[in-house]
Amino acid sequence: MVRPTRRIARRGRPAPHPSRKGTALSIALILLMLVTTGTAALLSLAVEASEGNTARIDRFEVKRSATSINRLTASEVWNAYRRTLGASETPTMIDLRLHLDSIGLTSQPENAPERTEVVDTLGLALGPDEGFVLGDIRIDSVLVHRIDEPRRTRLEVTTVAIAHFGAADDRWQVTETVTDVFGLEAPRWDGLDFALLASNINCIMCHTHVDDARRIYDTPGFRDFPNFARARVGSIESFQFREDPDSLIAGTLYLGGPAVDEHGDPITDWSSMNLKSAELDAHGHIVEDGAGDVIEVDMDPADPAAPRPYENLYVNYFDFPDDVDGVLPDRFPLPFRDDGGVDTTTGNATPDQGADNRRVDQNEFEATVATFAGSLAGGKIGVTNAGETVTTAARAQQLVDGTESALAAVTRGNVILTGTDTDPIVLDGDVAIDGDLIISGPIKGVGSLWVKGNIYVRSDLEYNDAVVAGERQFGYAADGSQNALGMTAGGNILVGDIYRPEWGSGDAVDGTPSGTSNFTIEQVGIFNRREWLKTQPELPGESERIVTGTSERTREIRRYVTWQEPYAYYAWQDSGEFRTINVTERVQTGTREEAVYEWRTLPALIPPPYGRPRRVRVQTGTRTVPVYENVVIGTRQEPIRERVFQEFRTRTRGAWRSYDPPRFENYTVTHRAWVRPMHPNPGYEGPAYVPRYYSFGEGDPVPIMNGEGHFDPSSQLWIADERAPAWDRDQINLADPNDSSDPYLYPAGKTPAAITTLEPTGSWIEPDVLRGLITDALATRTPDEPLTVDATLYSANSIFGVVPNSAPEGTTGKFRIQGSLLAADVGLLGPGGTDIYFDPRGELVLDIRDAAQLDLEHMGALPTVEY
Repeated sequence: MVRPTRRIARRGRPAPHPSRKGTALSIALILLMLVTTGTAALLSLAVEASEGNTARIDRFEVKRSATSINRLTASEVWNAYRRTLGASETPTMIDLRLHLDSIGLTSQPENAPERTEVVDTLGLALGPDEGFVLGDIRIDSVLVHRIDEPRRTRLEVTTVAIAHFGAADDRWQVTETVTDVFGLEAPRWDGLDFALLASNINCIMCHTHVDDARRIYDTPGFRDFPNFARARVGSIESFQFREDPDSLIAGTLYLGGPAVDEHGDPITDWSSMNLKSAELDAHGHIVEDGAGDVIEVDMDPADPAAPRPYENLYVNYFDFPDDVDGVLPDRFPLPFRDDGGVDTTTGNATPDQGADNRRVDQNEFEATVATFAGSLAGGKIGVTNAGETVTTAARAQQLVDGTESALAAVTRGNVILTGTDTDPIVLDGDVAIDGDLIISGPIKGVGSLWVKGNIYVRSDLEYNDAVVAGERQFGYAADGSQNALGMTAGGNILVGDIYRPEWGSGDAVDGTPSGTSNFTIEQVGIFNRREWLKTQPELPGESERIVTGTSERTREIRRYVTWQEPYAYYAWQDSGEFRTINVTERVQTGTREEAVYEWRTLPALIPPPYGRPRRVRVQTGTRTVPVYENVVIGTRQEPIRERVFQEFRTRTRGAWRSYDPPRFENYTVTHRAWVRPMHPNPGYEGPAYVPRYYSFGEGDPVPIMNGEGHFDPSSQLWIADERAPAWDRDQINLADPNDSSDPYLYPAGKTPAAITTLEPTGSWIEPDVLRGLITDALATRTPDEPLTVDATLYSANSIFGVVPNSAPEGTTGKFRIQGSLLAADVGLLGPGGTDIYFDPRGELVLDIRDAAQLDLEHMGALPTVEY
C-alpha cells in the first residue's frame, strides 16, 4: 500500500537566550577546529591509502607474473614429454619419469631437495640488463623440485619475480617468490557412480532388480545424498540378453555398442522385451507412486539425432555427442600399476619387470600400496605362512578360527577373514593383502581392501548396521559411525560356490574337459571368445556357396530318330484248377522305442584353416512304434492263373543315333564350393595387444567358445548362441597354457597372453578344502534370505559367482549386492533373483585411477619461502 506523504508546516524560530551566544560561538570555533583537523587527517589517510593500494597493485602484478611463469614451466615440462610420444601412444607414469630423468629433473627428497634452475629453458625475452623478463617484470629465477609418490609425480615450481616502480628519483623494488604445486597423475576413474558396469554383460540381467540404496533404505545418513536418485547400468562393449530377461532397471541403461539377443542378433524392438525401467522426472529422479514404488515403463532408446539427458536407454552411447547424460568409461584400468613398478630397495623404476603385461607384478604391488596407512582388527583373522599350502580341513579351520589379532596396512600372505555378529571385522582406511583373500561375515568401519590375487566371498558379507524399530539403518552402525567397504582385486572376485556342478549333479568342477561343467565354465568360454576376437585382424563370415572357377568341355551332338517293331502281347487267365492257401492277419503285439534322426549342416571348425561345413546325422529324439506279427487264421481256395499269348501288335519306339559324320560342340562348366569368407575385424586391437584369458585353475586348459558362429559385416557383430553344452568340442576350442607353441596363448613374435585363474593363486589351498570352506559357510546361513554382499566390488578382470538354489547349500538362489558391481566381465548367476542396490559411498572409499588418462593438474600454492 502506498502511504500518503506527510507534510510538516515550517514555523519561525525564537531568538536565542543572551547567555547562550558565547557558548554557541565557542562551540562553533571548536567544531571548526575539529573539522579542519579531521579534514587534514582524512587527507593524510587518503594519501596513505592511495600509496597502500598502489603497493598492493604492484605486488599483485608481480605475483601474477610469477604465477604465470610457474604454470608456463609446468606446462612446458608436460608438453615436452608429450612431444616424445608417437601419435598412437598414450602417456604412462613410468615413461614420464624416465623422460624427466633424461632432462635432469630427478626425484628429490621432500625435506632436503636439490632444486633445478630452468629459467633459461623457457624461451623468455631478455631485458635491458640481459635478464629474463615477462613484460615489465624481471624473472630472476625459476626452480623446479620433483617428488615421486606411488601414484603421482609432484612438481613444485618456484619463481622469483622482481619489478621496479616509480620515477627515477623515487623508485622502489617489489620482489615476490611464488611456489605452485602441480601433479602429474592419472585422474580418478569415472565408473564408480554405476550400480553395474562391465565391458561385457549377459546372464546377470535375468530376473534382476537394479535400484538405488538411498531409495530403498530410509537411513538418516543418506539424507545428505539426493533422494530418489536413479541407478545407472552400463556395458562398454556388449550386452547379450536372454529370451525373457524379466528385469527392472530403476534408472538408465547405457550401451557402448549394440545390444543382442540370445542368438547374437541386434535387438531392434525394445518394447517386446520384458525389460523395464522406471519413470523419471526432468532431473532424472525416480517418480514414485502412492505406495512408494517405482512406476514401470518400457525401455525407450534415445534418439541418436537429438538425444536428451535423463532418458532410460542409450544404445551406441559412444556415438552420442558430449557425454549427453554423463560419462560412460571406455576401459577398466588395473587397480594396481602395470608399468613395472619401483624397486623398493633403490627407489628406481623397473619397467623391464612386467610393464604392460596385464598382471600384478611384485614391484607394481609395492609401488601402489606404499602410502597405505589403514588397519584391520576384529573378527577372526587367519594368515598363511610364507610358501604354505593348505591341504587339510583341520588347517583351514585353524585359519578360520584366527591366527592374528590385527592386520597392518600391508600384509604378506593369504588371508581368511571371518566376522560374527558379536565380533565383526573392523576396517579403518586402506589395507593391502599380498596374496588372496577369503572373506565373510559382518564388517564395520570405513575403508578398502586391495588384494593382489583373488577375492573369495564365501557367504554373506554384511555391514554391522544398527536396527531401529525393526528397520535396518543401512551403512550406519549403532554408534552413528558409517560402514562403507570397497574391495578390489588384481585377479578376480568370486562369490558363492564356483565349484558346484551344473544342476547340482556330478562331481565338483575341476576345470578340465574330463570333469563336469557349470555356469562359470560357460561364462569363461564366452568371455574368452570376446578376448580372442580382439586379436583377429580378420574374422570368418557365414559359410556360403560361391563360384570357384570354370572349365571348358566338349560334347557330341546326337539326333533323335524313331522306328517300329512288332511285339507279342500276353495276358493272365484262370486255368480252371484251384489251390489252397493260408489266410493270415497282422496283429499288434506291443510297442518299441526307436531313435529319430535328422541331418544338420555345421560350420567348419576354426581357427584357420577353415574347411567345408560338416554334415552330421544328429539324434533329435525318440518315437514309439508298434510291433506286429503274422497269425494264420484259416485257409481259402483260389484259381490257378497262367500267362497266355493274345495277339501281335506294333509300337513306336525312340533311340539315339549319331550323325554320320558325328558333330561336336564346346561348352563351359561352372564349379562351386562351400567356403567361409574372411572380413576385416573392426574390433581388432592391433598386433601389440596382450589378450587376457581365464582358466579355472593353474595349468588348466583355457576354453574359448569360438568353434561356432560367424562375423556379420552388416551388423559388425559376431553372431553366436549365448550358451554352449558342457565342454562341447564343436563349440569350444581349448588353448593349452603348458604348450609354448599354442597359437592362442603364445602367438609367434608377440607378448604371451595373460592368464588369470579362478582357483587360488599359486594353488596355496587345495580345491576340495576351499570348497569345504565355502559349503560350510553357506550351510550355516538363513536359507530364505538372499546371499548379501555389502561392498563396492571392482576388478579389471572378472566378477564370477554362483548362488545355488537347492540343498545342501543354505541358499535359494537369491543374491543381493548393496554397493556396486564393477568389472570387465561380470558372470553372476542368482537363479532365484538378483538385487543390485547402488551405494554412492563407493566413490569415497575406493580410489581407482585411469593411468591411460595421465595429465597435468594444478594442486595449489605453498607459502612463500626464500631460497
